[in-house]
Amino acid sequence: MATYGAVLRRSAAVVERARAHARSTRKALARFARPQSFAVPPDAEAAAVRAVRNLATFRLYYTLLLWVLLLASLFPRRRAAMLFLMAASKVALFYGALLKAFPTSALLRRVIDRRLVVALALAVILIELALTRSLPQLLLAVGIGLPIILLHAVFRVRDDLFEDGDEKAPAVGGAGELASVL
Repeated sequence: MATYGAVLRRSAAVVERARAHARSTRKALARFARPQSFAVPPDAEAAAVRAVRNLATFRLYYTLLLWVLLLASLFPRRRAAMLFLMAASKVALFYGALLKAFPTSALLRRVIDRRLVVALALAVILIELALTRSLPQLLLAVGIGLPIILLHAVFRVRDDLFEDGDEKAPAVGGAGELASVL
């Protein structure tokens, strides 16, 4: 592409936003499974609050874990089901890319709801797995992944509950993890 001597410059805001997004993604991945980020909850209520909060925070990572486990269980013998699963995931990723590309689109946000797209994709994948007789592999992947996800969700401590300098005192009053509930 010829620029005819003109210097093409990217907007500083676009570059800075991309850098900030890359930094936040890198930090989230680094914090996902640090050993010091795990602790036994004090009681059942704190465990439930922690699990619900972590399921909401790490839902993309949990979905990716189940997806990888399902692909791994389909790989040796069910290649057709594996390819269909990958194609269905590409359609879901395309919808996510459309949401990112057109954030103010009324059609994508209000008419075609995200939950509707997820429910349809899940239904199509389940029907396809049933037709290819791959439900045992699905149950195996869920049976392995669900306990890992639940253990991570219950024992993972939120990093933002503590101030930067003080690791022992909760940043929100004195209630610790239950501060958002109280």
